[in-house]
Amino acid sequence: MSVVNPSLKQIGYYSCSICNSSWKPKKKDGLPQRCPRCKSKMWNNSFKHQCCRCQYRWVSAFPSPDRCPGCQSRKWRHEDASVAPPVQSYLSKEAKIPILLRYDAGMGCVRISRDLGHTFSTVYDVIKETYPENNVRL
Repeated sequence: MSVVNPSLKQIGYYSCSICNSSWKPKKKDGLPQRCPRCKSKMWNNSFKHQCCRCQYRWVSAFPSPDRCPGCQSRKWRHEDASVAPPVQSYLSKEAKIPILLRYDAGMGCVRISRDLGHTFSTVYDVIKETYPENNVRL
C-alpha cells in the first residue's frame, strides 16, 4: 500500500488498492465500478492475502478464502488460522489523527479516503487497528 501523491489530495480523487493508481472519476455520483488502469473491480477492497507456504499474494472479495490460488493449498494461512493477525497500519500517529477524527464525527471509510487522498484499504486498516472489535462503517 502506498500513500497517494500529495498533489492528488483533492476532493473527488480515488486510489486503487491493487495498482496504486489515482484518478478523478468522470461521474460525480456513486463509486467507480473499475480502476481505469488495471480494470480491477476490487480497486477499493482491503482483503489482501499471502500464502505462508508459497508466498503467493492476492486480493480477494472474501476475508478468508478457502484455497491459495498459487499452490491450491487449504493450509495457506499462518500456523494459527483461528486467530487473525492484528491489523496494523503503516501510517504515523500524526497521519492517523485526521482519519480518526473524521470517523469519530460519523464519516465512513469511502468518504474519508476521498477527502484525505488515502487508499480505501489504508483508511480501513487505521480504523480496524483502532477499533478491532467493531464493524467498520464503509
